[in-house]
Amino acid sequence: MKSLGLFGTENYRAGEGDAASKLTSLICSSLASRAALGTMHGKADALSPSFANIGVDLVVPNGLDTDAFGTFTGETKRQGTMLDAARAKARAAATLTGLTIGIGSEGSYGSHPFVPFIPAGRELLVWHDTGSGIDIIDMMIDETPSFAHRDIKDIAEAEDFIRAIDFPRQALVVSVVGAKSILAKGVRDQSTLIDATRRAISLSPTAQARLQTDMRAFMNPRRMVVIAKLGELFTKRLTTLCPDCNHPGWGWVGIKGGLRCSACGCRTQLPSHDVMSCVACHAEQLVERSIGAEADPTFCPSCNP
Repeated sequence: MKSLGLFGTENYRAGEGDAASKLTSLICSSLASRAALGTMHGKADALSPSFANIGVDLVVPNGLDTDAFGTFTGETKRQGTMLDAARAKARAAATLTGLTIGIGSEGSYGSHPFVPFIPAGRELLVWHDTGSGIDIIDMMIDETPSFAHRDIKDIAEAEDFIRAIDFPRQALVVSVVGAKSILAKGVRDQSTLIDATRRAISLSPTAQARLQTDMRAFMNPRRMVVIAKLGELFTKRLTTLCPDCNHPGWGWVGIKGGLRCSACGCRTQLPSHDVMSCVACHAEQLVERSIGAEADPTFCPSCNP
């Protein structure tokens, strides 16, 4: 599980000691004391402790249908990017509660963005200030998600699969292979699983049922762990001030290439610095990733053209 700041490894940490504690207290007092969390899938359970530690109470609005912004099972396609969906949830939550701050969370699961053929999850959080329009954003990659599926022709074929995903703690979705038909979500008991699977097999043109992990947060314990961890890192970012304008949310936004080759000194595409930036004034600082580090000539366009 890797923190990505905004799409990369988090390298910045607030200072330690009494002075840092006092500074954090001052920052916390400048943040809104209440924020609306756009969720209908129990994410407040994962996020509330971290936000409470910085003096922010999360308010979950009644009647917010976050499935309208996209579902994992495809009934509603997500419009735009992960950030677009998370921001839409944050805005909707703020509107329904009348609060000035909305928080949105969005997950995306599929192939690993950097390592082919292994699954990975991405979790994103956005703190949206409706007054200024400023967003504070952070993301985390989970390299060991509970994200899998199995197509079966008989319920007996499911035994290894459901054991591997830790059923019934991890809930299942049962659908019909060869048809856009989902028969059951949130399945956490054996009898429902057997009934839905048999029905799916009978309805399938290939006589197969698909069992897949339910990726909704409250049905996926692993997701809740990752969201909680992201909440911890996110609140650290909220209590980190820009060194130029003192706005909260200073942190990692990217990398700068150019690490020099150890053999010839030419610049390579490998990252040499992390880019830290402010969400408000857009001030930037470059932080050397590893002092004195050099690139292997294998990655040098001059030594290994």
